[in-house]
Parts: sequence; C-alpha cells; structure tokens
Amino acid sequence: MLRLLLSAVIGFFVASVVLRVADLDAGWEWAFGVSLGVMVPLMVLVSIGRTFAGARSARPQDVEAALRENRVSLAKVLETRATGTTINDQPLCEIRLVVASRTRPAYTTTTRSVVNLGRLPGLQRGAVVVVAQLDAERPDVALLDPAPAGWQEIADRDTHVRDLPEAPVWEAGPARGRDRRGLIRIPAVLLLVLALVGFGARVWPVRDEALALVQGTPLEEVQAEAGAASGPVTDTETDAPVDLFAAANTRGAVDDLAAVAGGTQFTEVGIYGDYIVAEGLTAPGAPTTDRYTWRDGEAARDGAATIQPDPATLPDELFDVTAVDWSLVEPLVAQVPELTGITAPDGPSVLVRRATDPAVTTPVEFHLWLGDEYYDAFLTADATGTVVSMHGGRPGSPSEAWEAAHAG
Repeated sequence: MLRLLLSAVIGFFVASVVLRVADLDAGWEWAFGVSLGVMVPLMVLVSIGRTFAGARSARPQDVEAALRENRVSLAKVLETRATGTTINDQPLCEIRLVVASRTRPAYTTTTRSVVNLGRLPGLQRGAVVVVAQLDAERPDVALLDPAPAGWQEIADRDTHVRDLPEAPVWEAGPARGRDRRGLIRIPAVLLLVLALVGFGARVWPVRDEALALVQGTPLEEVQAEAGAASGPVTDTETDAPVDLFAAANTRGAVDDLAAVAGGTQFTEVGIYGDYIVAEGLTAPGAPTTDRYTWRDGEAARDGAATIQPDPATLPDELFDVTAVDWSLVEPLVAQVPELTGITAPDGPSVLVRRATDPAVTTPVEFHLWLGDEYYDAFLTADATGTVVSMHGGRPGSPSEAWEAAHAG
C-alpha cells in the first residue's frame, strides 16, 4: 500500500531533517536526499490515487452480472461537471444522474468517470445513457460505453426516462472496508505507527545521542561526544599535501617515478609543489616516451607523451634522474622570492632537463619560473645549484638588474 509506505518514508525524512539540523547525521548525509527522492514520487502517486478514487468503470464480468440480475438500466443526466483533472487528455467528470432502476424506485446518485472528449456532448443535461448498478445493495453506477447489445437503441428511442423528474438521492455509507472516496480504509493510528517506525529507523544509528538530547543534555555537548566517538580523523584528512620542494621528499618521489617507468632515463621532470609531471622512456631503450605523474603519494604512468621525440635527437634529450642532486631544489626555490621580488602563494615551479642555457656548463639544468598578477620571472641554475641567468621580476629586483646588465 502506497499510503503505508509513504507514512514510513515521511517519518524517516522528518528524522533526517532533525538530525541534519542538529548536525548529528555524520555518515548518514545521504539519508536526507534519498528519503526526499522517494517521498516526493510517493506523494504524487498517492495524490493521483485520491483524485481518481471513486471513478467508476465496469469490467466485462461486472456487466455480465448486471445483465443477469437486471441491474442494467437507463439514466437521465442531470448535470456533468469537470473536476479539472485529466488522464491522457480525457477529463475526469462528476455526473449526477436519475437512475431508472428495474429493481427499485428511481433514485438520484453521482458517479465519477473519465469521459472521452468525443462523448462529452452526449452527456449534457437531459441526455439518456445506459448504466450498470455495480452492487444490488448500493447506488453506485458505471456508464456503459459501448452499451450492451440493444440497449443503445432503447436509450435512443426512450421518452419516459427523459421526462423523469429528479428523484430522491439514495444515500449509502461507504462500502465495507472503504472510506467515502472508495479508498481502502486505513486507521489513522496505523499510519502514525508506521511514521514512528520510519522515524525510529533513521534515529537508531544515533540512538545514544538522541536519548541524551531527550534527557536534557545540551546539543553542543552531544555533538562534541558524537565527534569524539567517531574516532580520530584519518591521516588523509589532516595531513597537508607533501612539499616536493623539500629535500626530504624530492628524491623519494623521483625514485617512485623511475620505479613505475622501469628505468631512470627521462627527458624532463617538472616539480609543482605538491605534484610532479615527468616524461621519460616508455621502456629502457625504447624510442618513445610516456608521461608520468606523482600525486598524493603515488606515482603513475599516464600514457604516451603528447609530443613524441625525434628518435635521432632523443639520446641528447635524456638524462639519468639518479645522477641529479635533488637536494638542490629546496635551496633554489628558497632563493626565488628574494631574487625576483615576487611572492606567489603557490610558489615557483621547477623544470629539470638537459642544459639549454649557454651559461650552463653542466649536462643538466634547473629551470625555475615564478609569477603573480603583474610580473613573472625565469631563473636557470646549473647542476651544482648555482644560478647562472635571470630574466623578469619586479622593478628593482636582482633578476631585473641581471637581465638589464646582460642586455635581456
């Protein structure tokens, strides 16, 4: 039963709201969204059911039984009123009728039916229609369309029913086990019990905290105890990102990349504070290169490098990462703000590659870059950690002065 399920879901949803407001739904944050997502469609379905409750339609077996028991008869339309509800663009109508019953005196009753738009003009006041009394002991009738054989001709020729005055209304209480709308009767106490069951099901995981609140413990204390009971925060939640410029971390991360690559020959290693992006041989001796990354404590192969090297010049681009003194990265990075006058919150980036700067006499160079909203600067150091060239920087900085002195 949809109404029973809806009651339980409403209870669950209300408890989710209360615990969400009280900040006691840790680990159950999903409960609010899920219960809301289930509750809304159920409410729509129950609303539709209530709207169409009491709409009468006769099944073939109902018509056969009514024919056998003389419960098929003519009725005069007194009023047809659209309820404002439609299904498949066909209106749900309330139709008040005088039923010329063949087993009792004529009576007035009202039926609800989904009416085909094409038939609506034939249900105006004074029209004669064929109906079936669904129960010999109750006034409920259903319009028969199409009518049983011969009955439509009887309705078309009729003059007696058409002239019938409005008859007394046959009042009857709800059918056994049904309410006045025709829905199955559900005791209100049962709906309340199910709502409490849903509420309790959601509160159960935090029953100790809920009980403490009921007993008068201040909410702040309950929240504090709940936080303590949840245990210490994991390292991944508290640890800051690894500083890869620090000498204690740089070499280890590069070694991780070499382990994933299966070799130590790389064309470049870019260090960006808390992650590294590098390009190295796909496999030892291969003429192709792959992209490798180190992030959040793990090294990974990302696939082929975007730009593949010329096999003829590849040997001149490769360097052995184990031959680089990676401890030089930290002091070089520490010098950059003073040399350039630039302080960026994310710090500089460092690119290690085969030397390209004419002032570098070692096989490998460190290329550093730093920028802010207005200025940027580029520094190059050799494999001993000595800065050999500088470009850019804020006005008055050593890097600007170096560039001016060396004619850009």
